[in-house]
Amino acid sequence: MKKTLVYILLLVLMFFLPAKTVDTIINNEEPKEEEEQEWVEYPFLDSTTIEKVIEPNPAIPNTTNWWEYPDKIYTTKRSGNDLLVLVNKQYKLPSSYAPSDLVSASNSGIRRGSSYSLRNILIPDLTNMVSDANSSGIDLSIVSGYRSYQTQVNTYNYWLSQNNNNVALVDTFSARPGHSQHQLGTVIDFSSNEIGDKLGDEFGNTKASKWLTQNAYRYGFVLSYPKGSETITGYKFESWHYRYIGRDSAQDMINKGLILELYLRGYNP
Repeated sequence: MKKTLVYILLLVLMFFLPAKTVDTIINNEEPKEEEEQEWVEYPFLDSTTIEKVIEPNPAIPNTTNWWEYPDKIYTTKRSGNDLLVLVNKQYKLPSSYAPSDLVSASNSGIRRGSSYSLRNILIPDLTNMVSDANSSGIDLSIVSGYRSYQTQVNTYNYWLSQNNNNVALVDTFSARPGHSQHQLGTVIDFSSNEIGDKLGDEFGNTKASKWLTQNAYRYGFVLSYPKGSETITGYKFESWHYRYIGRDSAQDMINKGLILELYLRGYNP
């Protein structure tokens, strides 16, 4: 009789009390702890334009257009610190590379130098070149020096935005990140007060440009993209773009009658 009353009482409680209370009455087991939620960390995806075109599609056959990048891109064979490293459309510098001896270009006495950095290794020769140029009545200024990998991303994307995202056109005059010689810290884009320190084709008609053509190699600087060599270099003629490779190497290159691209290929087989 007592057992029957207990069961009836329990049934009444189950009907009127919340389920959680009933579970506690009937189930004497310790409640299980809730399983801890596993957090998944999603990597950041770089959606910049340059990343979409940086590696050519391997399905596309080798190009016959001088401005295009080859199907296969390789890391440079020499360190970026090596003055004779080949950096072009097939060989690129690691995104992590940056020279360890960057200093202000103003250390050489070149005009507008305080706005740019260059490797310290070239400062003595640049100082002599600027001084000798001034003695000859030639004015030289700098309009671009070292550019980091990220700066080149911004530069390349800027030119894309200014040219309706025409990759074929931009590839004729602007390097993609990793492929720019400016990342080496040994390249100078020159200008002069003759043209108001502008950067462009008009520099080729200045006295400064003519003086550099005849004398720059004596100080270790050589033209990277000479006129008529577009099919070899992959870039349009740039009368202002000089790269430092050292006096001995520059003289050797001139003696052999080679342009920079072909000269460096001999040291990067």
